[in-house]
Amino acid sequence: MAPILTFAMTAAITPGPNNIILSTNAVNFGFRKTIPLILGVFFGFLSVLTLCLLGIGEIYKSFPAIAIILKIIAVLFLSYLSFKIFTSSSFSNEKNSKNFTFKDIYFFQIINPKGVTISMSSSAIFIQNKFPYEVEFILIFICFVISTSTSAVVWAAIGHSFRKYLNDQKKIIYFNRTMALLLLCSIFVIMIWITAILNY
Repeated sequence: MAPILTFAMTAAITPGPNNIILSTNAVNFGFRKTIPLILGVFFGFLSVLTLCLLGIGEIYKSFPAIAIILKIIAVLFLSYLSFKIFTSSSFSNEKNSKNFTFKDIYFFQIINPKGVTISMSSSAIFIQNKFPYEVEFILIFICFVISTSTSAVVWAAIGHSFRKYLNDQKKIIYFNRTMALLLLCSIFVIMIWITAILNY
């Protein structure tokens, strides 16, 4: 179980689109209002993981066109999320605040290339038939429940802790615009990483 948990924690805790969104939302709206996003990340990724462990990932690998379409959708949706962050210029008590929703993050998780690749890799690496399939399935699932929930809470808490330093309008505008650009850049880094893995 230790190798699975190590892989899961490393994959979940490293910076990526979801973690950037969680921290940014927590800075703008606080930890409590970021809980729906944490749940979106949690249930979205576990939905993808479950499908891949059940064999849906083979379809993804067998039909490259599906992978390309999902990547295009992911880039477009991430661009939309980046725009929401970039144009958000206020704290939670302002009328023009643009808080994310559970649906926003859940949908992105379903099409998130990083999440799909991690799920497929987990299935390929850790389903080894050394134990009954159900046992290996449950072990992988439990490890990702632990890693995904821990990572999401940690990144949201980090964002919340920065609220006291970003205590005026100008600072929050600069912060949001910086995070929006980082979010947009992250998807291209992930695309390169995924291409390297799939071509390995």
